[in-house]
Amino acid sequence: MALSRFPAYLTLMRRGEDAPQIRTCDEKPVALPETLRPSQRDRLSGVATRQALLERLEAIGELAPAASLSFVVVRVEGVALVNRMCGPDQGDEMLKAVAGLITKYTRATDMVGRLSGASFGIILQGAGPTGAAAAAARLSHHLGQLYSGGTRVDARVTVASGRGINADVLPAAATGALDDCG
Repeated sequence: MALSRFPAYLTLMRRGEDAPQIRTCDEKPVALPETLRPSQRDRLSGVATRQALLERLEAIGELAPAASLSFVVVRVEGVALVNRMCGPDQGDEMLKAVAGLITKYTRATDMVGRLSGASFGIILQGAGPTGAAAAAARLSHHLGQLYSGGTRVDARVTVASGRGINADVLPAAATGALDDCG
């Protein structure tokens, strides 16, 4: 069963943890992107930090090892050049625009995070290769139409899918595919 099917008021368990606790309506689960603690949110883009994203991926892999799981990597090209030519504020605006667009075109059950300076990752729960490819194509299409401060955003999108995979394998596979493509 995918994590997204659990009611929001339940705490999910990892292997070796105590029994789940019921949360009150005031306590929001940390797993959902909109309820990230400030320390789990990237200050510039507003999405999850790399650590929060990979922790979520690991938890999903442990709790639902037989469920389909995919990871999309979006790498924004030319940010360093924009920083040099137009200033760091323009580069920051470009990254914010990309993060906003990615968030807009992902499902509420997906989690978006900033992997590095100019790379973002998206966890697609319950998405196999076909669904993940469709999501990646949709993102690629919309990113191809994105302009920030008069500069067209150049972004590369790759995806890796699998079952029973941990937080090391999927991001590395998706990033490796980016590197293979040039």
